[in-house]
Amino acid sequence: MKNRKKSKGFLKKYPGIRIGFIALILLLVVGVSSAFTIEKDIQVRVEGKDYVAKGKLLQTLEEVLIENDLPAGAEYQTSVPLTTLLKDVVNVEIEKKISGNLIVDGKTIAFLTGAEDISGLLKENYIELDDDDRVEPEGKTLITTQTGDIKVIRVNVVESANDKVIPMTANIKENSALPIGSRTVVQVGQNGLSNVKERIRYENGVEVAKEVLASNVITPAVEEIIEVGPATTIKMPESVQVTSTTGNVNVEASAAGNGEATVNQESGFKSSMTVSATAYTATGNGTASGTMPEAGRTIAAGSGLPFGTQVYIPALGGIYTVEDRGGAVSNGVIDIYMNTQEECVQWGRQNIEIFIMN
Repeated sequence: MKNRKKSKGFLKKYPGIRIGFIALILLLVVGVSSAFTIEKDIQVRVEGKDYVAKGKLLQTLEEVLIENDLPAGAEYQTSVPLTTLLKDVVNVEIEKKISGNLIVDGKTIAFLTGAEDISGLLKENYIELDDDDRVEPEGKTLITTQTGDIKVIRVNVVESANDKVIPMTANIKENSALPIGSRTVVQVGQNGLSNVKERIRYENGVEVAKEVLASNVITPAVEEIIEVGPATTIKMPESVQVTSTTGNVNVEASAAGNGEATVNQESGFKSSMTVSATAYTATGNGTASGTMPEAGRTIAAGSGLPFGTQVYIPALGGIYTVEDRGGAVSNGVIDIYMNTQEECVQWGRQNIEIFIMN
């Protein structure tokens, strides 16, 4: 009660202060009311064209644009945030956002952006690039309606050391002392082995480049040396490089495999295996596949090698075809057709390496 009396007494004692206080309240009320009623013009540029927009001071820019039939949707980019009050806006620029596709990490992202360049677009989509990654077009490229798809290329560089096959080569010589059409292996060829250190570059998981950093030979390749009779045609796998021929020799190349996926890219063959090889000769009957056997072409093998399978036999210097089966022939064993019993006896049983071509 005493405090209230003191306040009343103070205002009565100093009437000027009371009047000023009342005036201040009235001024605030008038000011707030004016803000809701006073209008303001701003300059608006929409895709290069100038407009004047009118609104009240405490309206948001978005409200003013809508009232003035100017674009304010999500497909447009404004230089001033749409939530800004008109009293704080002088002019504003509006541009239509650009749409397109951003291809990254195996996904296609449809975008609608007001970013100036591709780097800005990546930031909008929270996409970070590692040191080796790149983007096409590059990050500083301005985004226009002509930009097209934007691709992020993830780059991974790996260094590895692995043992790799050194493919054998062949040297074919004419020997006039041999019968026409015949051949004999003077030196059996053999693939070698080396340890290779490589730097491999992958882009989006696909190998695009390979650099050999070092190569150390573990086992050198052995060259196949074959002597043939005059005017002889000899068929060799494409993967066995014929380094030289001497005399009247015709070499035909035979591709290995039924497609790249089936062929070992190092050796050029589908696979290789060591088998126990015997020999047989004419019985007067056709083969199990229905053909008539022929020396230099026909072999019998187990069911693991289907009919028609072609194999290169370095010990015989030629390509043979699985055309027959046999009671004593199983997987890991082959029986080679020869012209005479003497040749079969001379061959006997040998452990040899064969190369599967298809």
